[in-house]
Amino acid sequence: MAIDPTQPFVPVILGGDIGTYTLAREFYEAYGVRSVVLPAAGNGVIEHSVAIELRPIGSMADEGRVVAALAELADELKAAGDRPLMLFGSLDFHIMLIAKHRAQLEGQYVIPYPELETIEGAALKENFYALAEKLGIAHPRTAVYYPGSELESLVGSFDYPVIGKPSSSAAWIAAKFEGKQKIHTINSRAELEALLAKIDGSGYDAGYILQEYIPGGDDAMRLCTYFATQEEKVIFAGYGEVVIEEHAPLVLGNSAAIVTGRNDQMAADGARMLEELGWRGIAMIDAKYDHRDGQIKFFEINPRLGRNHFYLTAAGVNPARFYVTEFLGAQFDNSDPETDAVVKTGAGVLQLSRQRLFTVLPHHLLRRFFDSDTGRKAEGLLKAGKVSNPLKFSAEKHPRRKLYLLLNAVNHYRKYKAFPPREQ
Repeated sequence: MAIDPTQPFVPVILGGDIGTYTLAREFYEAYGVRSVVLPAAGNGVIEHSVAIELRPIGSMADEGRVVAALAELADELKAAGDRPLMLFGSLDFHIMLIAKHRAQLEGQYVIPYPELETIEGAALKENFYALAEKLGIAHPRTAVYYPGSELESLVGSFDYPVIGKPSSSAAWIAAKFEGKQKIHTINSRAELEALLAKIDGSGYDAGYILQEYIPGGDDAMRLCTYFATQEEKVIFAGYGEVVIEEHAPLVLGNSAAIVTGRNDQMAADGARMLEELGWRGIAMIDAKYDHRDGQIKFFEINPRLGRNHFYLTAAGVNPARFYVTEFLGAQFDNSDPETDAVVKTGAGVLQLSRQRLFTVLPHHLLRRFFDSDTGRKAEGLLKAGKVSNPLKFSAEKHPRRKLYLLLNAVNHYRKYKAFPPREQ
């Protein structure tokens, strides 16, 4: 079904994961508009959706071809009705592609992201940690490895395990080697040397972060999503505590269940960092609570909505509204905000006022992971029915969606059996 020519604006989203689907759902819920989604290929999470017109475009490795496809799509959509087009990316490399080709794209698309230099100042992790150090924001001790670096000077004072992760998530996608993971836990010097040898031969040419391990399980992980105006003022911080993460290698570290809340330290520190960068639009910061000193240690900035950002909508704050009111203007915003979903706080920004449980897991499986303070919060919210799953959307009527939900639930059981949470 083609996009309705009377639709007042059209979101165009690069990607094909659950975050892509969630953003399209949020635009549909808030404004009744459908999004054009451009994945490499179709898959169950984005197919047969009432909120999506699907346009698979194949590999996105050739940026010039992607930009040309976006230009052609813009011409088509504008010919059917002259209305704003908003361009989004679901992964870091999508955002970098948009930012690099901004001059070619912004004549046809509204781009709700900062300039390339600002994104690079945050997305490259060595830049992020240098900024955290400058601003006095708590973060793990960190070193950056480049081919030829002398290891002893980098990690000689670190105790094992050491955490390893790419500085550039976008460049990491193209790296190919056996055993590659999003995040590596390295238990010895021999493991470290073997991993770095593989990385050196993989084609990955950015820095590789080696970092102090902060003890604690999944329930110590924290995240916060921020919104900054075009005047580079952070006005909102949506905080969440992780109940359980995914542990299969390709999705390691993605949150599978989150309890919403508020935290003045994380809200204020993140706002300071983003305003120092000159941020506009949405960013998400990953962090971890360190029980040794009671501080939340910042890990990284994602220059976009996170994959599992639906925890915000579950708590009554649909991020699609931020994009529309700030980047398109109030005349396009005909939705009713849930004004009691946010509260002014001592951190100087609006925060979430409601505690809700977000999860992508079947409830029976999720109940296995309630043995923590955050888990007990989640248990209470589940019993009270204050729980949301982005894939469970009553507007979806296609029978293939129901089949996908069933298969997705079965797949979660298989993944947690094969890759259970690590012992602490």
